[in-house]
Amino acid sequence: MQHIITAAVQAAEGLALDMRAVIDRHFSLSIGGSMSGLFLRVPFTGLSTWVEWGQPHAGFGFERPSQRDLEFFMGTVRGVLSVEPKIEGGAA
Repeated sequence: MQHIITAAVQAAEGLALDMRAVIDRHFSLSIGGSMSGLFLRVPFTGLSTWVEWGQPHAGFGFERPSQRDLEFFMGTVRGVLSVEPKIEGGAA
């Protein structure tokens, strides 16, 4: 009986660690320090964004450093919207 309980606890811990890893790949929130920020990747797509806020004032506007990225500036908030290329054929 004790072995079954121990196995169930270990399975629950493993599942919790796996779920945390999945969430960390798609969502991150950083509060504090010089720049607070939020990273979000939309599941099952190549879309991701990074938004940060804090000093100094960055102005207002946007620019396209590449065809995949769009950087935007809105006062003390700035960020990057990105579309990741689709990988054909899977892993090698």
